[in-house]
Amino acid sequence: MPTVARAVAFAVCLLPCACGAPAEPPPPLERAPTPVRGTFAEADRAEPPAAGEPAAKDAGRVTDDWLATFGDARLSALVDEAQRNNPDLAAAVARRDRALAQAGFADSAFAPKVDAAFGASRRDSGTPAGPADRFDLGLSISWEIDVWGRIAKASAAAAADVVAAAADLEYARQSIAARTAQAWFLAIAGREQIALEQSLVAQRERLLRITGSRVEVGEAKPTDLDLAEGQTAAARDAVLAARGGVDAALRSLEALLGRYPAADVETGASLPPLPPPPPVGLPSELLERRPDVVAADRRVAAAFQRVGAAKAAKLPRVALTAGGGTASGDLSSLLDPKQAVWNLGANLLGPLFDGGERQAQVRIAQATEQEALAAYVKVAQRAFLEVETALGNERVLREREVELADAARRLLRSRDAAEARYAEGEASILDVDQIHTDHARAARALLQVRQELLQQRLNLHLALGGSFAARPQPSAAESKQ
Repeated sequence: MPTVARAVAFAVCLLPCACGAPAEPPPPLERAPTPVRGTFAEADRAEPPAAGEPAAKDAGRVTDDWLATFGDARLSALVDEAQRNNPDLAAAVARRDRALAQAGFADSAFAPKVDAAFGASRRDSGTPAGPADRFDLGLSISWEIDVWGRIAKASAAAAADVVAAAADLEYARQSIAARTAQAWFLAIAGREQIALEQSLVAQRERLLRITGSRVEVGEAKPTDLDLAEGQTAAARDAVLAARGGVDAALRSLEALLGRYPAADVETGASLPPLPPPPPVGLPSELLERRPDVVAADRRVAAAFQRVGAAKAAKLPRVALTAGGGTASGDLSSLLDPKQAVWNLGANLLGPLFDGGERQAQVRIAQATEQEALAAYVKVAQRAFLEVETALGNERVLREREVELADAARRLLRSRDAAEARYAEGEASILDVDQIHTDHARAARALLQVRQELLQQRLNLHLALGGSFAARPQPSAAESKQ
């Protein structure tokens, strides 16, 4: 058997080895020293729904379906607008597309490379015949046999990068949805704050009129009138501050929507009710669908594959080459088969000395893998922290809401009774002023807690990567599709 034929046969025998599936790294959760548990601790402390209260349930897909639980169609429309126009999301789309292109580039190494060449030249022959023309037409083919899996590992790393970039895009999409909802709720809470402060102004003005009447008949001192006027002016300033807060929230919302920040978005008059509480025993496996956790996991996988590719690069490379072409002094006979020549060969290229370049590449890939693994651990720890924090904050805020609602209700009754006693001369203005202040503080805190409850629910959905239910398991029929 000729030497070239033997080399080709040897390469073909090695081809099945090169086509095998690349090795997959062990799951990072099994390697990462991350403290985990089957259910979230705060979810275990949650109270079950009261009788007649609907239990929280959802389709469990990693989408923005949880926005529907707030029952606000305008909010859903604004989120759609933000996701169409937000530049951060456009940048994430571009990074995903770049990863797809890089994966295509990595896969192109599996295919043979075909090049064509055409040349024309004229030279002086030094004879009476004059200049001589020469035309060349050639075709060359080269194909590297992936004996050691270097190309396959590079392709698998690029594919993992695509999944990571797509997960980053999904996380950006959900983050923009949560930020839009946050700005929306802040603006609505600001509207409620304005209404509250205006009611407090009305209360102070009523007390101011009572004080003015008492000063006129000599039943109160002028200093009492100064106190009432000063507190009324402070209440009016609180209205102005609340209006400024609404304008700031609206401009932030418009920036997310890609609009000009003119503070002219129409909002609702009151905050929506908080959706049903999270179910008891929320499983921690929900974090496996969280997009930034998925992205970190795939980056570990990509780094693992690149370590293998760097190690395979130290081994000899097997390539098949073929070429052919024609040369003629007459352009019309350039395609004459009689003028054609061809060659077929196989070569084995093995590194002998490179000054430690390939070994350094292996060490770089290994360090990158360790960095990716550490980043995964950090993301996993942050995910558990964010979920437990959101669950714990919601539990505390629910308890505070009950206490503050009771306090605001009782202080309102006490304030009305104190005003009546003050009008009759049975209480001092300092006593009435203190009750006014206490009631205003409780009312403001209650509104703040209600807004914070909605914010913590947004944080929880973002931390879980979706709704409360786990991703539905595909049926046998769906798995075969």
